[in-house]
Amino acid sequence: MSRLSLPLSSLTLCALLALAFCPTAFFAQSAGSSWTFAVSGDSRNCGDFVMPAIAAKVTGEKDAFYWHLGDFRWMSSPDQDWLAMTPGAAQLSKAEYQQRAWDDFLTHQMAAFGGFPVFLGRGNHEAVSPMTRDGYTAKFSGFLDRPEVAAQRSLDGAEAAPVGPWYHWTQGGVDFITLDNSTRDEFSDAQLHWLRGVLDRDLDPRSGVRAIVAGMHEALPHSTGSEHAMDDWDLGERTGELVYNWFYDAQAAGKHVYLIASHSHYYSPNIFNTPYWKQRTKKVVPGLIIGTAGAHRYLLPKTADKAAKALIYGYVQGTVHADGSIDFALHELSEADLVQSKWPNAPLDAIHECYIHNRDTAAGVE
Repeated sequence: MSRLSLPLSSLTLCALLALAFCPTAFFAQSAGSSWTFAVSGDSRNCGDFVMPAIAAKVTGEKDAFYWHLGDFRWMSSPDQDWLAMTPGAAQLSKAEYQQRAWDDFLTHQMAAFGGFPVFLGRGNHEAVSPMTRDGYTAKFSGFLDRPEVAAQRSLDGAEAAPVGPWYHWTQGGVDFITLDNSTRDEFSDAQLHWLRGVLDRDLDPRSGVRAIVAGMHEALPHSTGSEHAMDDWDLGERTGELVYNWFYDAQAAGKHVYLIASHSHYYSPNIFNTPYWKQRTKKVVPGLIIGTAGAHRYLLPKTADKAAKALIYGYVQGTVHADGSIDFALHELSEADLVQSKWPNAPLDAIHECYIHNRDTAAGVE
């Protein structure tokens, strides 16, 4: 597999440092031709086989970055890929697996990207005991405080969030906001206060922000995926409704706004095109679910959009246009893609097992 080791692009640095070093490149991204980024989530179970293929695709396509929306490892029991590639894994205790699982994510998933920009969001499986928010922040601080994020934090000044699971960065006139709704104490007052400040600054006519993209693990309430989303707990439903309305207001104010989640292991677009939101807002906020980076694959809910797809692996590529509008396209991965990009110690029979099975069926789990 070809794994590119790319430095942080000059394009990205220019966007973050406000033209300080290379205004020509910044202008090309912010006002010229379209550019792309990639996003998906949920790489537990078989992600050590799927994520290297995603890395090969997004680096080859020269996307600006890859955004992972959480659930890196299963944590409640060993992942199939981990068992297949780790000698003696079957004899290790659950506690020993948990001690090593995040290192496996770094070694067999993140390492596939080399120096290519990757941003991380926190999923509910990153909160499986004994894992904690503080432990997550410490382990993945290099991703949570990437140069782009650190530069944005400096620009935000006193309103900046500390290094942690929620953060944002602005690139090419788009504000990318990573939210944390992985646990039942979210959205907390602290996160809501921070988000309100970010959106207020985006809405300032001098901000230069034309689009807002929010990425989170669980979809906001009342989506087509509401059976497995923030609807599952009272605080989540209440604060999720508030956050949706904030994003709707930003859209009504003239910003292009998009909401992306994972958590459900399928691809589903137009997730807020539901009776609940259509009755309450003039135009629903565009949203999608993309939880297809290796996790056990679910069947689609009956309310899913006709363009939704289940039992696949892949990611979504967003194409940002000069006016800030963004088109999203699903990129599916074949078994051949997984084989071509595999680690040397990844058994072909285990890859095949993950590609053919690792899914629900109408009769149950397969």
